[in-house]
Amino acid sequence: MPDNFPIPDFEAMAAHLLNSIAPEIATEALAFFKGSFDKQGFTDYGFIAWPKRKDQEPHTLLFKSHALKDSLHIASQTASRIEIIAGEGLPYAEIHNKGGVINVTLTPKARKYFWYMYKQTENQKWKWMAITKKERLTIRIPQRQYIGSSQELDKHINRIIGEKLKQLRENAPTKIK
Repeated sequence: MPDNFPIPDFEAMAAHLLNSIAPEIATEALAFFKGSFDKQGFTDYGFIAWPKRKDQEPHTLLFKSHALKDSLHIASQTASRIEIIAGEGLPYAEIHNKGGVINVTLTPKARKYFWYMYKQTENQKWKWMAITKKERLTIRIPQRQYIGSSQELDKHINRIIGEKLKQLRENAPTKIK
């Protein structure tokens, strides 16, 4: 009996699969990174909570204007690469994600601002910053990672790919004897 069963084009199927799931994976990754702001920490092998704030500000960390969270977006998505970026135009984005040290030069304009803030809040830190003899302040910013490589995200992506492969297998034509 002749074999009339056509051989599927597996390369085309794989290319179609990767192109069709790229938007879903990109959306999943974007939601994962934005979730760091809601959870106040980053998940890699496990959850890593951000260091607590030292001031008495009423808003949660990295949430005063929502600008940093809102800056997260999908820059590109192809079958071989998905790029999500954050912090475009926000000079503080990288220092928060990686942590580090910044040096601030105290100009007369800065001191005037510190006096203004002291008068508005009566918080002694502003007064100290206005009257200090230092010409530069060294400020240590702890790492509060919100975007980057994550084992947990990799698991989510692998699950999506596995589900799509299972759907393809279940919907593939079968040979009838």
